[in-house]
Amino acid sequence: MKKTTLMLAAALSFSAATFAQTPAQTPTQQKTTLKLAKVAAPAKMAKVIENVPEMITKQPAGKLYKDMYGYAKGFISMWGMIYEDKMDGRARDFVVGDDGCYYMSSPITFQYTDSWIKGEKGEGDTIVFKLPQQIMVHEVGDDQTVNYYAARLKFQKVNGENQYVYDESSQDMKFVWRNDSLIKADTNALLGMVSEKGDWNGLGDLISETAPNPFVNDGPADPSKAEKFIFTFHPSERTTTQRISKVVIEGNDFYANNIDPQVPEAWIHGVIDGNKLSFTGAQYMGLDKNKHQYRFNIPFNVYYDESTYETVYQQLKKVTFKYDAKTKKVNNCPYGFLSNYGYRNIAMEMQVVMQPEFEAWNGVIAAPQNPTILQYQEASSGEGCIIFDLPRNNVKNSFMDQSYVYFNLFFDDELVTFYPDQYTGISEEMTDVPVDFADANYAFQTHGSQHRVAIYDSGFERVGVMGVYQDGDVRLCSDIVWSDGSVTSDIRNAHVSGEVQAPTYYDLSGRAVAAPAHGVFIKKSVGSDGTVRTSKVVVK
Repeated sequence: MKKTTLMLAAALSFSAATFAQTPAQTPTQQKTTLKLAKVAAPAKMAKVIENVPEMITKQPAGKLYKDMYGYAKGFISMWGMIYEDKMDGRARDFVVGDDGCYYMSSPITFQYTDSWIKGEKGEGDTIVFKLPQQIMVHEVGDDQTVNYYAARLKFQKVNGENQYVYDESSQDMKFVWRNDSLIKADTNALLGMVSEKGDWNGLGDLISETAPNPFVNDGPADPSKAEKFIFTFHPSERTTTQRISKVVIEGNDFYANNIDPQVPEAWIHGVIDGNKLSFTGAQYMGLDKNKHQYRFNIPFNVYYDESTYETVYQQLKKVTFKYDAKTKKVNNCPYGFLSNYGYRNIAMEMQVVMQPEFEAWNGVIAAPQNPTILQYQEASSGEGCIIFDLPRNNVKNSFMDQSYVYFNLFFDDELVTFYPDQYTGISEEMTDVPVDFADANYAFQTHGSQHRVAIYDSGFERVGVMGVYQDGDVRLCSDIVWSDGSVTSDIRNAHVSGEVQAPTYYDLSGRAVAAPAHGVFIKKSVGSDGTVRTSKVVVK
């Protein structure tokens, strides 16, 4: 049975001021007076759940409408409160089944579930989804799970509080299937998520519309003529980000890609007019397959208003830059872009791209400059970390193509390999860490040229960081910079000890465990120089 992560937001804090950021509340999220509902008759609900068919996790046979474009208005739950919200650009599949039924994937727009609900043909072009139907299994720890169901909910005051509760009078949810589009018919009923006890979790759709995706990314006629440019921008007032962008100029048409790291191959299109370059309107970028949402690049001005202590998001019709036809340099625009999910409203997970610039890259290859360690905290009584700065330019002061840049960590003289049993946000072991890599569990974080890595191991005296440029057989390295202030300049002669004994695992009582499963364990590793390292491992 497929298990899915429940997307409820949580506040985050980091170990250094550089990484301390409070996400701005976007204009689409409005706090409500709604409260999370508890079902009045859990025993009765249990009887209903007994008769619910198994969750549909495989695509049903039939005519597939792939990656349709979805829009919804409804509710999300954050920090124990319920907010009105809108979601634009949700990718959703729909199947007209060979069995005469209709199937909608991920029915709650605000929570991707990778599951399907089944509907039957009603009168005319109406489709009736008979609920509840199971759509998700949520892991809550210690091998415990909660089953979630799509259900019809109605607004009701309970003990003076505004709630959406399980509708015992009807669980039929009607949609209209017309002109290859799927539209929720009853906008007063909430298509919401409830637990097996019938409790609402705060997520649901009041309005839901899904149609074929009409958009196409506007790219150059001949992408093979692309040249590499340095793309520089400011995601915040005090942060600068740089990466390589490919640029194609065809007559007066200017195309650039890698504007949005979620869809790096997508292009934006500007028009050259003399010494000016303008980008107009929201431009479709493509599908972020990880988030199952469509991305757009939109002209925007984003700034912090010190009088109101708020971040202001101002959509613009177009942004105009200074363009030098000789050097092809693009700069001198006080505004920029918003890389956003959808085009109708600002999404929570957007990327601010202010004062962007494009400058031709000289392509000089050399070793990375030495990193600078900003903070090191031992993992003596809990999680430790190292925070360091790795310059974007190499030792010849030429910008490095970040797709070839990595970093290594060393514990004493041992080159560190990160394993999924300890760093649960990665799917496979990793020694060379991509310079802009960040995982969902925040063990690896990046903020411009600065990076934070969580440390769970102990039993060593110092930590080292080394920058790496790796392109095929070409591997160029910086010096190793250590947390004690020393530097190892000749890394080829640096002693690197690997594990020569298989690691041993112990439970929290100190008993050896042959094959750890489900719980917290202590991992003991012995290096070729006799160094003993211990670390805490969480096995899920």
